[in-house]
Parts: sequence; structure tokens; C-alpha cells
Amino acid sequence: MTDYRGQKIMSGIDRKITRRDFLNGALIGAGSALLQLPSPFRLLAQTREREDYGGIGDYAGSNGNTEQIVKIAHGFRDGLYDNIGSNIIDTGETFDMAVIGGGLSGLAAAFQFIKTAGSKKKCLIIENHSVFGGEAKRNEFMVNGQRLIAPQASNSFVVIDNPDSRGYDIYSELGIPKSFEYQKLTNADKSLSFDRTNYGFMIWHDDKPDIGWLFGEKWAADIWKQRLTNTPFPESVKQDFLTWRSSSKKHYEGEDFRQWLDTMSYKDYIEKVLGLSPEITKFIDPVIACSLGLASDAVSAFCAYQISMPGFQGFTEGFSEKARPEAGEWHSFPGGNDGFTRRFVKRLIPDAIHGNDSFGDIMNGRINFDATDRPGNSVRIRLNALAVNIKHNSEPDKSEYVGVVYVKDGKLYRLKAKGIVMASGSWTARRVIKDLPEDYKKAYEEFYRSPILVINVALTNWRFLYRLGLTACRWFDGFGFSCNIRQPMMAGDYRPPLDPDKPVVLTFYVPFYYPGMPVKEQGITGRMELLSTSYADYEFRIKEQMLRLFGSAGFDPKRDIAGIILNRWGHAFVNPQPGFYFGKGGMHPARDIIRKRFGRIAFAHSELNGHQHWLGAVEEGRRAAKHISEIL
Repeated sequence: MTDYRGQKIMSGIDRKITRRDFLNGALIGAGSALLQLPSPFRLLAQTREREDYGGIGDYAGSNGNTEQIVKIAHGFRDGLYDNIGSNIIDTGETFDMAVIGGGLSGLAAAFQFIKTAGSKKKCLIIENHSVFGGEAKRNEFMVNGQRLIAPQASNSFVVIDNPDSRGYDIYSELGIPKSFEYQKLTNADKSLSFDRTNYGFMIWHDDKPDIGWLFGEKWAADIWKQRLTNTPFPESVKQDFLTWRSSSKKHYEGEDFRQWLDTMSYKDYIEKVLGLSPEITKFIDPVIACSLGLASDAVSAFCAYQISMPGFQGFTEGFSEKARPEAGEWHSFPGGNDGFTRRFVKRLIPDAIHGNDSFGDIMNGRINFDATDRPGNSVRIRLNALAVNIKHNSEPDKSEYVGVVYVKDGKLYRLKAKGIVMASGSWTARRVIKDLPEDYKKAYEEFYRSPILVINVALTNWRFLYRLGLTACRWFDGFGFSCNIRQPMMAGDYRPPLDPDKPVVLTFYVPFYYPGMPVKEQGITGRMELLSTSYADYEFRIKEQMLRLFGSAGFDPKRDIAGIILNRWGHAFVNPQPGFYFGKGGMHPARDIIRKRFGRIAFAHSELNGHQHWLGAVEEGRRAAKHISEIL
């Protein structure tokens, strides 16, 4: 590997992007566009002293698990609110349903509740972040006068236009378009193809000539069309790769093949059942970890099948044309799956997003924070509020309400709700519900979580990538493992350019996994690494890796990087280990226990689906809301 230390000073790799630099690179030049921001956000953009930069706009103070969120959550974890005493402000409020968590499942629960129970019922969503959406939120930059939007984490979906398809009803009720317009490449003398998401190129749509694979210091492209002849793998390993991706041999004939797959890890399936080289698992591990939280040694083979990993071509819906639709069928809103969360909020509280009900206005309208928790709304969203103590007022089956204590602005408040939907993470529910039965607590012990870091790098230009003929990349040493430029979806007046000499966002998904270590310890180790690493350290590693990748094509971090946003998600994924779906030793799976209503409390964790995606989260929220409607 080339030693780039001699280039560091010349290229600015040792130079930190200070707060002033970030503003100069990402905001100066925005001119009147910056002045159009509401005054609190202009102030935030110009004075925020925190280490992690959040960009501009409504989401600037809510990029991932911010330092303040982590501080409050860890106080909760460490028992700070176990003995709440009498110093609590009683709000005097009673809601028909309170939802803990304002992500996709929580918003869907509120949507379903009002649909079922009627608009005269009152619902409150309690959300600990400063913006609704959970992991389905956005980052925003302003670079040389151009507004750029990128996902903080959750992104990618397919159009659901078949009435017989799962999710058709909610997709239609939300008014999601059935077709979209994407920006076209300009100022180019050669054509390039782009992934419309930040996921497809990793494995599902990785057969495009514009995806580069860096082996050592040599780039290779179109490796599958070339049948790996342009890669350094030994011939036997190359053949194993091709078998993994194309063989239709079925290794189990029973109708219960899903249960069979859930008895083993994906690593064991690849290496022991298929008899393929460990190089295959090493190759796919970071992709698995970006989808399921940990590598193939820790996750169920059934979950790998569920997300259409290779190796299951012999089974129904395996890694086939059906499971790998044309890349054009995958979509990503400008802010990722915040396109769904903003739709939900616009339906629930029309005044919460400025503008009318058009696609462009919902995607681009400013959030009206004054409207989110307005008395008189059928649904209210209380932001910056962390629920810390939830308990029935008597025996759960005989209770009249559930008491909810939450912390906001350093003070404790209490309210009542006739029903509760827990749409937060499973790791919080088992601590916050004080009368939770032992079988639920034991079930929750089977839910392991791991982190991810999503990095959005705002570039002043991407000419260096164009010179290489690439729009997405994978590599096998150094920091991270992949990055790409999405083809921008256009929405209303948001029409960013796709020009090598103009600004764009380059996105990195960085998983944390430690093969061979116990599942629980992997999650803990990953969170420690994620949260203890400084912004400056990550900034250095990003620049250094980009120099390794693109230095030969003229990349200069001082000139080409306008800003970097880190989205640190400490509990991003549930890790569906073997037995997660169908149980072990004849026992019911833990998720079946959690899906049962407990007194006046129902559970809507997105991770109950195993593989977390927008529709699975929405379905869990709707199911839980129906459970509450049944008892009111």
C-alpha cells in the first residue's frame, strides 16, 4: 500500500475541519438561501460548539445519537431515574393512547389508532430526539449555494403498486407516488450508472461497470461479468464465489426449510452446508453487518435468506431475478426513509410541515415545531422528551390507566394514558416498564443490538471519481468498506445537479463487528468504539481512506471536501441470531412473547421483524395500535 503521509500536509489531511471551516465550506456561498432558514436555525448553524457537526436546517441538532441524547440515555440506563421521588410535575393530561418513540413504528401506530378509533380520540407521541423519525431522518448541507440532502441511516424502498402486494394499503393511504424523477448526468463525455440508494451496489445490484473494487492498489470493475478474472482470488475461491451466486442446488428438501435455516448461522450455511471457502464469508461480512448489525457468524441463515443474500437460489424467493429486481425498482427519497416519516406526520398533524399536500412540499417544507405538540390536535408529538418510568395504576388486567413519567429540559413530568404502545428500542422497554413480567424480561434478553456509523461527506465536486469511471466503490482494508454517490431523486424545487464539477454527497456506511466474539459483547464493543472516537479522529480516517482510494485520480481533501456529518447510531440493529425467528429447543421465539399485549401496554419495536425496514416497522406499529384499540 502506498504511503500517503507525504501527501498529508499538501492535501490538508492533518488540517481539521473546524467549526469556522465547516461553516465556510458548507454554508458560505449559500447567500440568501441560508438567510431563508428560520432564525433559530441560522443561530444554531453559526454558534453551535458541539464536536459533531450536524449540517443545516431542521435536522441540524439531531444527527444520530447526539452527545446530549447519549448522556440522558446513559443516565437512564445507570438507574438515575429508578427512584423518581415526589419532585414530579403532574401535567394533568390523560390521553387515550401514548406512543413511546416517534420513529416509523411509532408514527404508524398513531396513524392506525386514529384511523381505527376516530379523530375524537387523543394520542401523544413521546420522542426523545429533537426531531421525529428515529433513524429515518436526513442531513442537509449547503455547498456553494446548492442545498444537498442525504439519509442519516434508513433508506431504500420499492414502489408498491399491486393491490395484492404486502403494504399496498398503507403505501396508498400515505399517497406515496408510484413513479419518480431522477436527475440525469450532465457535463460528461461518458455515461455512468448510479445506484439510487446507498445499499444496492453492495451486493444486490453489484453487477454494474461503474462499481469499483480496490484490491491492494489496483482497481477492478465489472468483476462478476469478468467472472473474477480481474481479481487476485485463487482459482478455487473464484469458483466458490460463482457457485455461491449462481448455483440452484437445493440442500434441504423439507417444507420447513425456513425453520431449518434458522438453526444455523449464515457462516455455517456457507462453509458447512454449501462447502464454500471462508473467503466468501469474509467478503460478505461487512454487507451483512450493514443490514443485520453483525457479520455472518452471528446472524441466522434464515435472516440472510430473508434479505436475499446469495446461496439460496434453490429455495423460493432466493437470490434470483425475483429477489434481485432491476436496479430501477429500488428508490430512495432525498432524505432516505424520512420520506415516509414526513408523510405520516403531514397526515397526522397537517400544520407540522409547511406547504400543501404535494410530494415536493412534504419533502421540502420546513417543520413547524410549534404545531407538533399543540393542544387540540388529535395527535401530538412531544419532542426532546424521554420516558423513564411506565407502570399500570393497579394490577395490569384490572387497571384503568398507565402512568408515564418522562424527563424534558431536566425536569420530570407525569401524565396518564389509557393505553401505551412501546415503539422505542427493545433495550429501553425492559428498563422503563416497571411492572414488566418476568417472561417478557427474559424474552428481551434475547434481543441483542449493535451500532452503525453513517457518514455523509459533502463534496464541492466529484471529478476524481469521474476520472476513475466510478460512482460506487468497495475495498478490503483500511477504514470502512464501501461508499457511493446516489442518483438524486428530484422533489418539487429540490433538483440537485449530477455534474462531476458540482457539489454532491458521498456516503459511507461503517459497521462494527468482531467475528468470533459473543454476540452481546460484539454490540458492547462496537458501541464503545463508536461513541468514544472523536470527530477529529473519524475525520482524519475518512480523509486518509479517501486519499488511498482516490489520491491517484486527483482527490484533494482540502479542496474537495466541504463538510462531514457523522450519524452515530448506538443501537441501530437487532442481531437476529439462530433461533430468533422460530425459537430453540421447542421453545417459542422471544419475539412472539413480546408481540403479546401486557395489560394496557402493546409492543411495536421495529426489530420484532428481524430484518429492519420501513414496511416491517410500520406493520409492527399498526398491529400494536390495534391491540390497544381493542381494550378502549
